[in-house]
This record gives sequence, structure tokens and C-alpha cells, in this order.
Amino acid sequence: MTTSIFTTNKTSSSSLVQKYPIPILFLLVLGLTWPFMIVDVLGSHGILPFRVPVALWLVMGYMPTLAAVIVTGLTQGREGVRALFRKILIAHVGFKWYAFAIFGLAAICVIAILLSNLFGATTNSPIIPAEMPAAGPLALLLNAVLGLIVRGIMNGEEFAWRGAALPRLQAKYNALTSSLFLSIPWILFHLPLFFTKGTSQADMSFACYAIQLAATSILFTWLYNNTRGSVLLAYLLHAAMNTWTSFFAIDSTNQFQGWILTGVFVVLAAIVIIISGAENLSRTNARIQE
Repeated sequence: MTTSIFTTNKTSSSSLVQKYPIPILFLLVLGLTWPFMIVDVLGSHGILPFRVPVALWLVMGYMPTLAAVIVTGLTQGREGVRALFRKILIAHVGFKWYAFAIFGLAAICVIAILLSNLFGATTNSPIIPAEMPAAGPLALLLNAVLGLIVRGIMNGEEFAWRGAALPRLQAKYNALTSSLFLSIPWILFHLPLFFTKGTSQADMSFACYAIQLAATSILFTWLYNNTRGSVLLAYLLHAAMNTWTSFFAIDSTNQFQGWILTGVFVVLAAIVIIISGAENLSRTNARIQE
């Protein structure tokens, strides 16, 4: 009786993923997304005669989900994949967590602008960009709602970061350490944007951005562990983060304001650690593990 080489290769691949699921997940996310971003980097500098179209950005946005499905499928089978997607259905988590996920980052942005205006040496920034209030309160509300919806639809990262990676990390490390480990590939995921003309990251300090995402990763873990592992709430928080930093007058070229914003994130993350504890980042729930 002979064994097919394809069966052998499949078994070897599965064994490798079973042994190193977290690093392989991270490498898959970068390997499936960076080609899109690198092409756009080259296009933004005129090295290529085109930029990545919106339709392909939408495809790229769901490459992390594909990576999570591949790793979960090879390690836990079809039931594992179904369990991964069921995390988006964890919705009954309490109003306060929805309030934080949707509006918490708005408050952080406003506080950062006010502190920057108070202590900065440059001209004061408005809370909302000058061109937006002319549209009226209803238009502002619609702008915010549409921003949340569009950014939520275009972002497929959370099944990878919080859905697949975080519970695996928390099976080995406490919640704080897991958050900081997870922030490393999350930061690297955005690295090509620092070389892309026209992006907000192109004008930012990489160190400032990295510290900000590390602190934000702690807030995501705090939310995730207190909502029974809800990927839905993680999606809302991620969409809100991308929406409010565009909706309010957060100026990526203002380095002082950028560091103030990062400082607010760090202070909030420190408060969460002190109150909720590094072990579970929750006083009432154990950290979510797989």
C-alpha cells in the first residue's frame, strides 16, 4: 500500500500548524496582506502606474479572517471554524460595553484635543474639523454612523487578532502579557502604511503609533474578556477607533497632539491594569482561553 505525497504534505502542514499556531497565524496575516499594501506603497510613489482600488482593499481587509480560518481549520477542524464565527454572535454583553466600544474612543479623541490645546504651543485645534459643522448636526450624525458602518464592513482583522490569536495567547500567558505580545504583529500589519503617501501614518512617529497600539491592545483585551469573548464588540471598538480619529480634528501632522493622544491611551490602559488586574484584566471574569 502506498501513501500519496499530497496526503503526506497535508499531514506535515497540519502538524506544523498544530505545533506553532500563533506564529503561523501572524505570518499568514502579514503574508496575505502586505502584498496589497506594498503595491500601493509603490503606486503612491509613482513607481507603479496605479494604486490598489477600493474593491481590492476590501479583499485585503478580509485576508486576516482567511488566515484565522486556515489556522483554526487545520488545528480544530470544521467545528473550530464554526466556533470562531459564532463569536460574532456574542451580543448580550451589557449596555456599558457597547457604550465603551462605540463612544469610548470618541471621548479619548476629545480629551486629547483639549489637552493638546491646553498645553501645546501651536494654534488651538477645533474639536471637529472646521469644514464639518457647516453641514449641520444631522449631517454630522449621519457622517459618524456611516463611518462606523463602512469601517466595520471593510475591516476583517478581528477574527484573527481577538477571535483566533488572543484566546490562544491567554492559554499560555496572563491577559496583560498576551495583549502586549498581540500588539507586535498588529503594529507590523500597519507598517507599510508608514511608507504610503497620503495615509495618516505617513505623517506620524512610528514610536508614537506603536506605543498607542500597544495600549489600545490592552483595552481590546479588557473588553474581550469582559464580554465573554465577543468578536462583535471587538469589531465595534475597531470601527470606532478608525471612525473617531477621522471624525474629530485629530491631526496626524501634529506630533505634539499625537503624543498627547498616545499618553491618554497609556493612562487609560494603566487604569484598566490597576483596577482589573494584569492576570485577567477583569475583576469578575477569567480570561478567555483556547
